[in-house]
Amino acid sequence: MDEPDSDSSGRSGRWVLFGGVYAVYFAFGVVALSIPPLVGEVRADLGLSRAGMGLALGAWQLVYLGSAPPAGRLVDRLGVRRAIAIGGVIVIASGLLRAAAGNLPALWAAIALFGVGGPLISAGAPRAVALWFDDQRERRVAVGIYSTAPAMGSMATLVLSNSVLMPLTGSWRWTVVIETGSMVLALAAWLVVTGRIRAPMSSSEADGAGAAGAWRVLLRDPGIRLVLALGTGVFFVAHGLGGWMPALLRTHSGFSSMAAANWVAVGTGVGVAVSLWLPGRADGRRLPFILSGVLLVVSAALLFVLVAPTALDPLPVAAAGVRAVLVPLVLVALMESEAVGPHNMGVAYGMWFAVAELGGVSGPLVMGWVADTDAGFGGALVLMSVVCVLVALVAARLRGVRGPEVGSVPTQAVPSEEHP
Repeated sequence: MDEPDSDSSGRSGRWVLFGGVYAVYFAFGVVALSIPPLVGEVRADLGLSRAGMGLALGAWQLVYLGSAPPAGRLVDRLGVRRAIAIGGVIVIASGLLRAAAGNLPALWAAIALFGVGGPLISAGAPRAVALWFDDQRERRVAVGIYSTAPAMGSMATLVLSNSVLMPLTGSWRWTVVIETGSMVLALAAWLVVTGRIRAPMSSSEADGAGAAGAWRVLLRDPGIRLVLALGTGVFFVAHGLGGWMPALLRTHSGFSSMAAANWVAVGTGVGVAVSLWLPGRADGRRLPFILSGVLLVVSAALLFVLVAPTALDPLPVAAAGVRAVLVPLVLVALMESEAVGPHNMGVAYGMWFAVAELGGVSGPLVMGWVADTDAGFGGALVLMSVVCVLVALVAARLRGVRGPEVGSVPTQAVPSEEHP
């Protein structure tokens, strides 16, 4: 990427461009969570069981498994600007097709399409941060900030869907259409912000031969394998709870649709606050303890929902919102792995998201399946609590495999066209 115009160079230039990434990732969260707050209305309209709804909710995560690795390579080849723009267009199509769905296959396909465009955004964002921010602490702070974007978008969806948009439109379909409009606006802002840059964000090092074998090199590193396992675990928890928490509060705790969505939004707000604060303090020595601690907090909060009086349920729901920081913390671990450098960032993030989405697919599906059994949502909460403890034990092993520096290739090796 060529230098931006002089008035947007240096730190301010990086943060201006970062604002464009944040806007697109915010809209990513809005569209991704456009269905969960409306699960009751969608199920009633389309005649879906909980298991069928869980299958649809996990559709885009399933597609991620195959689309994330090539998306990572495409980000390396096309550059951040064009890759994110293409991803945004596909996400818009996914949102509009959701609103037009008339049955489970159509809804599944519409949500699955998100898994084609989403990886271009989710792999492009960390690559941009890793390249634009040289200082380790500033980079961790940037990871924490941009990771709040989908959470903030999700929170906006939770708050507005049932309290504003549904009463205004009287239709879950028009609600989804309006929410999809956020990506239209964000994409326009992204193109305007990056339009001042004279060349696309592309890497001359991302040749086909290098990209084809990069994933094999990465998989040989024990630290990368551990980070991949952590990604699967935290996605299982994050997507499982994110997809079903509003319905769980309605069914298990007896909350109204609006109250359930609002309390989940409060938990999301807690997660956003923690994500803004914690990653900047998660250096190599602290990261394993922080990850394990957050997972144990989530585990305890889910069990508290089971045993506490219903009137107190908002407290553990808010506490469980700290799960939002799990993904940025694991991404910090990936970004600071010795095997990851500017030459293979897109491939590394694409591979990570592909493996992590094994948890993203299975989380909503397993939770919906358990909720459909005699165990109900109570059993699903116990399952999630146990998974949190197991993933915490895996996180504790990070101490033995992580390296002290950010990436194995010095920043100077980044082609000049990718510097802001």
